[in-house]
Amino acid sequence: MSGILRVEARHLARSPLLWLAFALAAWAIATELWGYWPTLHGEALLAYTNGFLGGAGAVWAGAWLGLRDRVSGAADLVTVTPTAPWRLWRARLAGVAVVAAGAYAVLFAATLAVSAARGGHGTPDLRLLADGMLALVLSGLVGMAVGRLSGSRAVALLAGPLWFVLCMVAGDPFGHRLSPALLQAGPSSAEFGLLPDPLWPHLGYLLGLVLLAGVLLLTLVARGSGQRPLLAPMLVAAVAGLVLVGAGGARLVALPEAVVPLGPDRADWKPAPEADMVLADPSYAYPEDGRATSCVGDAPSVCVYPAYGTGLARHVHETVQPVAGLFSGLPGAPTRVRMVPVGDAICHGGEVQLGEEGLRFLQPSRALAASYLSCALGQSHTAEPFDGAADDTRDAVKLWRCWPPVP
Repeated sequence: MSGILRVEARHLARSPLLWLAFALAAWAIATELWGYWPTLHGEALLAYTNGFLGGAGAVWAGAWLGLRDRVSGAADLVTVTPTAPWRLWRARLAGVAVVAAGAYAVLFAATLAVSAARGGHGTPDLRLLADGMLALVLSGLVGMAVGRLSGSRAVALLAGPLWFVLCMVAGDPFGHRLSPALLQAGPSSAEFGLLPDPLWPHLGYLLGLVLLAGVLLLTLVARGSGQRPLLAPMLVAAVAGLVLVGAGGARLVALPEAVVPLGPDRADWKPAPEADMVLADPSYAYPEDGRATSCVGDAPSVCVYPAYGTGLARHVHETVQPVAGLFSGLPGAPTRVRMVPVGDAICHGGEVQLGEEGLRFLQPSRALAASYLSCALGQSHTAEPFDGAADDTRDAVKLWRCWPPVP
């Protein structure tokens, strides 16, 4: 089996359709990568959500392998060889799994390497790598089934994009997490991870789908052959697959759509509708939790989560400092800017709290300066980005200081 596996893996690794799809995935990642401050957590998630474009290539490669015997006229020869057809296909299944998972791992690692070269800090969630590899393995097995059943190159070509589209809409009545890939991973934080975290149940769910797909494909291949795989291992794999799919799917459906951390303790985390009500309360401010420890500067100091490094803190400080200098020593002037997991720009006790997602997305310098100004001029709660209006004294000061935009 190992010899056949190596031969098939080398053949599949040369598939132009496979690498065409992964090139498309790499392009999708690159177009988004430069709009965010580099963090290994963020880029791992970016590689995951865009990397499933490579699933179309895995389907194509698997489908070409599945129809190869029929197209080449070797199907009858395979059935009369001493090696049972199911054993040959078991090696092919393994080859598809190795190549699909390996190609995804290369894309994932390359994205993290680019992030690190750009100065990315933090720790990537390697469960995203495992989940993506399983999703690509499943895609390859689906392609093999399509090729085996259809025997048509036209169907094989259509199967790749159709599989991607089906995965995008899969499970909509029950939640998008039932898709083989978490294409809409939802809110995330470098400090708190995915909110909520569906990865452990999704890994089990995917593993179950892979087991079931492998069992069904081997059963299909062995049909009509005098040599069949052992029944006991097949039953064990099928039962394990059903259990994993059922348990993982039930857990995924039960998860709330989104969770917002309103404090450092999980008891403070609320589903999105409840969190919106809390954030609308003028008295709300994110409590001090000691997590924003990468700090630079003075009057004001700027502190962000360690995953973003002092580079982001320095960028924010350099943007805010010219504005802060105008209010230095005045009563009520903010003395600190702190990254928090949620919020637009909350003013509280001499502190400007800036939401993580907004800071990671490279906001224009003008918006950061306007947030500080809103708090310095006495706004008590959320500071909306400056819209250019000058209807009162505070807006007149904003207009004077923020127009033209701070470079």
